[in-house]
Amino acid sequence: MEELNKSEEPVSMGQAPNLPPKITKDNINPLPEGKKGIILSWVRSLSLTVVAALLVAFAAHCLIAPNEFTIGGASGIAILVSVATNGKIQQSIVLLCINLPMVCLAFIFVKRRFAILSITSIGLQSFFLFLFEKVLPDFTLDFGEGGQKIFAAIAAGLCIGTAVALALKAGGSTGGADILAVLIQKKFAATSIAWMLFAINSVVIASSLFVFKNTESLAMRLLPIMMSVFEAYIESKTNESVTNGFQSAREFRIITDKPDEISQALMFELSRGVTALPATGMYTKEPRTMLLCVVNRRQVATLRKITKSIDPDSFVVMTNVSQVLGLGFYTTEL
Repeated sequence: MEELNKSEEPVSMGQAPNLPPKITKDNINPLPEGKKGIILSWVRSLSLTVVAALLVAFAAHCLIAPNEFTIGGASGIAILVSVATNGKIQQSIVLLCINLPMVCLAFIFVKRRFAILSITSIGLQSFFLFLFEKVLPDFTLDFGEGGQKIFAAIAAGLCIGTAVALALKAGGSTGGADILAVLIQKKFAATSIAWMLFAINSVVIASSLFVFKNTESLAMRLLPIMMSVFEAYIESKTNESVTNGFQSAREFRIITDKPDEISQALMFELSRGVTALPATGMYTKEPRTMLLCVVNRRQVATLRKITKSIDPDSFVVMTNVSQVLGLGFYTTEL
């Protein structure tokens, strides 16, 4: 009985009683090693590339061109050239002519995998556009006149934003401005990329004022530009959501006098790691402890409940985190 009682003695707060097992690299399930893993990696990347190319072609042929507005980059130039020539020069041809030189540069200055996936995406975009133009020329979604066309911009932004995110996850790009951004980043400081791409896209979008000629009011003449800007905004937000939305998390900084109790509760109930940092209150000059913990969105309410129940006087700061890289959150990376 004495041995049993000794084994049942409570563990001090400095220890971690009955905590879940620590997540290590052994818990990660990467792709198999060797040729099988390489094949699976390429199959995954090519699958994402096919979906991305189909979304871009669908948006360009079915949503953007029939509703008389354009987008930035190579796809936008292809649309403008096709509309300006009344369809005599097809989007698929223009897209290939613009992107092929950039892909050749990518083979020289960027990783070969990126170049291969990019040229695959460009080829598939041209192929799908060719199918739409020849097999399904009337398969378009015309949202009518006036403000109703804004729905076309929303739909196009969702499609292209998703396509760009999928292509980047696959390890390639959708061509055009994406390749240009990578090439610029290789040569110059990354801070100039956004402004340079913004300038290029602005020139393409502004050109729509001369291609989509509307003789009505000034507002109607400016409608293609306004739709292009709105599409670009929806595209960027969709890209961000698809890229980081499923990996977003919340960072908590908890200043408390009960760091052991709170950290053990967080590790036990949420299976999340906790880091303790020394902190000093500059008014009272009293030493305290700041706990740093990152949780996913579903665990926010539980963390608040734990903190409030253990130390109601604690000071908690929550910060949105767009992406978390590390063990315990995401088991695979594309």
